[in-house]
Amino acid sequence: MLKRKVEEKLNFWLKNRKQALLVTGARQIGKSYSIKNFIKDKFDNVIAIDFSEMPNLIDAFALLDNSEDLLLRLSFIAGEKMVPHKTVIFLDEIQLVYKRRDELKENGMLPPTSQDIITAMKAIVIDGKYRFILSGSLLGVSIKDVVLNPTGYLDEIKMYPLDFEEYLWAKGVGDPVIKHIKDCFNKKKPVDEEINKMLLKTFREYVIVGGMPEAVQSFLDTKNFYLVEEAQKQIIKKYKQDITTYVDDDSLKLRIRDVFDAIPGQLSNKNMRYITSQVLDNKYLKHNKVEDEFLWLKAAGVAIPTYHVNEPIVPLTLSVERKTLKLFSNDVGLLMSQLTDANIREKLFNNEKEINYGSPYENVAAQELIAHGFDEELFYFNSKTHGEVDFLVTLNAEVLPIEIKSGESQTYDHAALNNLLRLHKYPVAYVFGETNLLKESDTIYQLPIYMIDLIRKS
Repeated sequence: MLKRKVEEKLNFWLKNRKQALLVTGARQIGKSYSIKNFIKDKFDNVIAIDFSEMPNLIDAFALLDNSEDLLLRLSFIAGEKMVPHKTVIFLDEIQLVYKRRDELKENGMLPPTSQDIITAMKAIVIDGKYRFILSGSLLGVSIKDVVLNPTGYLDEIKMYPLDFEEYLWAKGVGDPVIKHIKDCFNKKKPVDEEINKMLLKTFREYVIVGGMPEAVQSFLDTKNFYLVEEAQKQIIKKYKQDITTYVDDDSLKLRIRDVFDAIPGQLSNKNMRYITSQVLDNKYLKHNKVEDEFLWLKAAGVAIPTYHVNEPIVPLTLSVERKTLKLFSNDVGLLMSQLTDANIREKLFNNEKEINYGSPYENVAAQELIAHGFDEELFYFNSKTHGEVDFLVTLNAEVLPIEIKSGESQTYDHAALNNLLRLHKYPVAYVFGETNLLKESDTIYQLPIYMIDLIRKS
């Protein structure tokens, strides 16, 4: 059983919050499994409805008059399990219900007084007799709009693929080692050299396997990268099926798939910038924006956009360029399975020096930052005069510049970062790579690449 950090958040919710809970995130990241594992030991009665497995119930919950209507239908399904103060109601894949509401609305069949599930829950949640947990993939437009509106009776937890610390837990790495890493990071001192070597090797393994639970479990069970790749390809296939299922416009559907399929190739560009003219038809680009394609992939949780900023100062959003971006995969293992070099896994695992692993390493950095609180937006800086700095995030009201290096070095070349530091007095800057912790100057620290996991906003 894979230990996940969401378990702590679920426990906090149960002990300290009375609101309903919505757990969101991309498909295949372990939402349902984690929730089921949590509630089975916490409640006397569990009512679980998975709308992907019970499609016959979708209409019953898409057309609700009010909270009494919702309770009545739940009672009909659950019977004696509906015991006040001892029951949790788990509604899984609720985006299917919202998709059905969209269909009914488009066909003029949605009564104007009809309530969606989250709205209908309000009176029940306030009454406090039943606990609600919902899970969804944010693939439907309506549910995203509902979640973005503050309700006061609904909490949201975002889930992501396993981060590197969770991968270490899965590998059975003990708490003393993890505590040693964190202590070295906090005190800015080198990691024990042998431990550092083993962790760098484990990180390379993590880049290959990624954080999708199915892929991680496959590797733990078989130690076979080929079987891991097969699991990853099946997940990608499901992602593409989702585009077909949840996008109604056929031309938009094709463009989203094209943008998604091009992520590995675009990250192979020299500066990794996503060049839309290489992917989409120039006639279309001449008269249209492509924000819908990128925003859909971001909202579905399957891609991570990182936007260019002209001014590397807080607030970074004031100088963001929406048309200039890098687009990373939500999971580095999925990215690796899409790369054309058939032997890249073995080359990376064996740490062969002639290969450039820049795009997978930057992809890990992006997904770690997103998972650790920098989930609004990531940024990078590039100018002809000063060069490019891979990531800029805001931490403690200050800009934190981050450089990612894929090779070994005692003194990495980071001219762009040096140029930036001459112009702006940032408190600290980090260069991550295949190294141990090293203080370069009063501002710049070299850190082992696995410590990207410790850059946390929350």
